[in-house]
Parts: sequence; C-alpha cells; structure tokens
Amino acid sequence: MTDISTLRVEVRSLLGVDDTDLPNDTVITPGSEKIGCDLLLNQSYWELLDKFQFREKERTATFPTVVGTRFYKISSSFEALQQLSIEDLDSAQHTPLERATQYEYESIFENTTDARGKPSKYLREGLGGIRLWPTPDKVYIITVKYWIELTDLSSTNISPEIPRSWHEIVKFGAAWRGAAHLGDYAKVQMFGIIHNNLMKSATLPAAKEEQDTHTGGVEVLGYNPGEAL
Repeated sequence: MTDISTLRVEVRSLLGVDDTDLPNDTVITPGSEKIGCDLLLNQSYWELLDKFQFREKERTATFPTVVGTRFYKISSSFEALQQLSIEDLDSAQHTPLERATQYEYESIFENTTDARGKPSKYLREGLGGIRLWPTPDKVYIITVKYWIELTDLSSTNISPEIPRSWHEIVKFGAAWRGAAHLGDYAKVQMFGIIHNNLMKSATLPAAKEEQDTHTGGVEVLGYNPGEAL
C-alpha cells in the first residue's frame, strides 16, 4: 500500500522540485501562491472517485420507518443512492422500492391517514434525503445500498482507500496538475498522456468479478462449457 509520504516524494521527483517549492499543504499558500502537494494528490484522487465505481465506496445500512413519517435522512457522507428495499412484516422477504420523479410523487401523494400504507416508491431529495410513498402505516425495515464519499488524503489518512494498482494513477494525476501550475507544459502533456493511458488500462474489482463463477474460479483453456468434451 502506497502512503502519502511516498506519493509526495514521487510527485516532487517527477516535477523536479522539493518540499520548499511544493509543500505538504492541502491549499494554495497565501502570499507565495505555492500549491500544496496534498491538494494536487486529492484533486487527482477526487477525479478517480467521481469517474469510477470503486467497491470501497459501497455501503449498506438499515433503518426502521416511523408511522406517519415520510422523509428520512440517510448519511452525512452520502454520495449516491443505489437501491432501497423494504422488508415484508410477515415473510421477511425484501422487495426493491421503485424510484419516483418529483412530478409523479406530487401527483400521487395524499396527506391523509387513510392514504398511508406499505411504501412501494421513493423520491430522492436533497443531500442524502428520501421521501417514501405511501407514508408508512407501520414500522418497516428499509435496507439502503449507497455510495459514500471516501476521506481525503492527509497526514492522518495516509493512503488512498482504493486498490493499490490505482495509486500510480493518483500520482500521475497530481504530477500533470502540478506541472500545469508550474507552467511546465511539456511535462503537462507527457504526464497527461501517461495518466490517461493508465486509466484506460486499469481494471476495477467489479469488472474482475463479472467472470462466470460456475467453474469455481478455475478456467480450462480451450474448453467451452456449451460444448461436449
């Protein structure tokens, strides 16, 4: 696992500067206008987290509904909602809730006790907020699948929370950003090409898991399961 100290050294080496020209800050130093190395690394890290679906971002949580309450807040570190499901009170079977548009929700919502029931739809609202329809008439268990925002790199969070094969991409993403700040456009182009090529060739764990597991993880070269041996 690559820690932030190693990434700082490697970025400075690529740029040909030291910690005086590129301090460990997460900001641009006022007055001197020197950019912080940790800021460059985090900007590169944020780009990857925004573009790719890393397993490390996935979370599952549950919460009970409250009779007569339709709005619920999920998490302060919420990034994107993937799925909601509701547990049946008798069979304990889980059923996914359908996502409604704002127009659909307002068209079907009734603010009466007679309109309450077992929720079958939800509306996304605000940062980590959801509204259920119909408004719960009983206490149900809702299971939430969602993505969180991973913690920024710093002296206390010293390593990217993604597979280590992606750490080099974080490094070169920081390097081309630093080169742009320093006005070295030859290195901007060179590091940018390397960064883009690394992103194109990288493989997410989710893609690796798409292999059919009927063989128990063992592949026999030249064998087609649809053909007789």
